[in-house]
Amino acid sequence: MRQVNSTFAEKMHFIDIEHTHVHSFGHLVLPLQGTLNLKTRQRSLIVDYQHILFLPPECEHSYYSKERNEFLVFYIPYTMLSHNCADEVKYLELDARWRALRFLMLSECQNKKTNTIAMNQLLYYSFQLIQQNQEYPSIRYLQENYHTSIPLKTLAILEHYNISYYSQWFQKKMGVSVQVYLQKLRLQEAKRLLRETNYSILAIAQQVGYEHQASLTRIFKQSEGMTPSAYRNSSINK
Repeated sequence: MRQVNSTFAEKMHFIDIEHTHVHSFGHLVLPLQGTLNLKTRQRSLIVDYQHILFLPPECEHSYYSKERNEFLVFYIPYTMLSHNCADEVKYLELDARWRALRFLMLSECQNKKTNTIAMNQLLYYSFQLIQQNQEYPSIRYLQENYHTSIPLKTLAILEHYNISYYSQWFQKKMGVSVQVYLQKLRLQEAKRLLRETNYSILAIAQQVGYEHQASLTRIFKQSEGMTPSAYRNSSINK
């Protein structure tokens, strides 16, 4: 297995023959042209000009490309990575900050007198971007569509995870199951509607995603120890 003791980067072109390997260092992959098809045990991803990819150490992956392509690939020693940045694959949109960072990284790599300290500082900043403000598409989808029926498969596809792994991933990230998280979102909105509107209990139940009033009443009793009507009355009397 190849060992990497210090950071370096190179431009790479990938061929159309699928290759599988694992290594003890991390990769930061920034697209310059074309697309890269990549699979891990849990995810299937397409890295294009709109995304960046971080592969942690010891992550077995397969990859290939069927078109002309070019990527800027960083080799990152495990010792340089923080725990939060080294535990899973990161697949992020290439926003304005990443575009600016890619420009600086590419300029530094093309400089014949590359400054290792400067390159490391750019990488450390990239780790901060990875760790901060990462929005998970499936969680955003739940927050925006909690009032509808949401198949688990839909959520797994949004994160590019196998459906068999998605529930484990969600539990790890959010500390609760998908179903419990969905109930919390619905309950939160139902409580707001009970406090701020005169809608009937049935109308509120249907507005937050329950077909029957009894379903909302059951969730309320489990969470609040009272019925929706009692909650509304207690809010009015405060």
